[in-house]
Amino acid sequence: MTITNKLLKRQLKKAGIKLGTAPDKESFEKFLSLVENSYTENNDTRRMMEYSLDIFSQEMREAVDELEVAHKEVEKKDKLMFQQSRFAQMGEMISMIAHQWRQPLNFIGTTTAAIQFDIFFNKLDKDELLKHTDNIAKQSQYLSDTIDDFRNFFRNDTGVEDISYSELIDSVLNIIGESIESKGITIIKDLKSKNTFTTYSNELKHVIINIIKNAEDILLENKVQNPYIKITTYDEELHSILAISDNGGGISEDVMEKIFDPYFSTKTKKNGTGLGLYMSKIIVEEHCTGSLQVGNTKDGAEFKILLKYNAQI
Repeated sequence: MTITNKLLKRQLKKAGIKLGTAPDKESFEKFLSLVENSYTENNDTRRMMEYSLDIFSQEMREAVDELEVAHKEVEKKDKLMFQQSRFAQMGEMISMIAHQWRQPLNFIGTTTAAIQFDIFFNKLDKDELLKHTDNIAKQSQYLSDTIDDFRNFFRNDTGVEDISYSELIDSVLNIIGESIESKGITIIKDLKSKNTFTTYSNELKHVIINIIKNAEDILLENKVQNPYIKITTYDEELHSILAISDNGGGISEDVMEKIFDPYFSTKTKKNGTGLGLYMSKIIVEEHCTGSLQVGNTKDGAEFKILLKYNAQI
């Protein structure tokens, strides 16, 4: 019989037993004692390992529990920060809507006065009256659409829906477009993407408005000549891409590195919260499973939103 186990060979040697020869009683009992001690030591080692594993498992369970608590705290903090950013944006949008309503309300008032004038002097013409009332109806519908866009933007329902960039842009500009253009800023649209994607549309509107408002602030702050904000959409491979750029001079490298950090803001004069782009990044990449990128063009900054579009049949 050939013995290959090194431990067994050592025990036989300690007991004075030579392989191939019959051991005497004393050597054999010594050998049995050595084997018994080996098993005892092995059991002790096994128990120590089991005990260590139990401690390690308990520590792991406690670490997992702590991570779950920390994750919930982070989620709670993100929700609070999102609400803070959203409320700040709400105040700005109310001001924009007030500005956008001024023109249609003035038009309705002027048209109504003209109708009353014609009635008073018996100059009322049926065709002219129909024209006036049709214009009043269009302006009233515009006001109603603005209310709907504003209400939908701040509704609590955060469900996903199929939507295109064109629909998102139209909804956003219906709220803030006129306010921006009234400050001498040209809005250029080049919307080539026709695909839809399934996403949290209200949250995405929040991102688009934030990026456009940031561009507006930079253009006004730098007193740019012939300022513009360009909104471009196109499809590339499996993604629909929205690019928002301006001619405000661009972002410096040191700012670029921190631009998505929480509470980082360059709007010291306007008391910026520093949450807008931080929350925008979370919304696009974690909620909408897309990508938010920033870079510079030859004229200024450019932000890109990349989302996977729905497969076409």
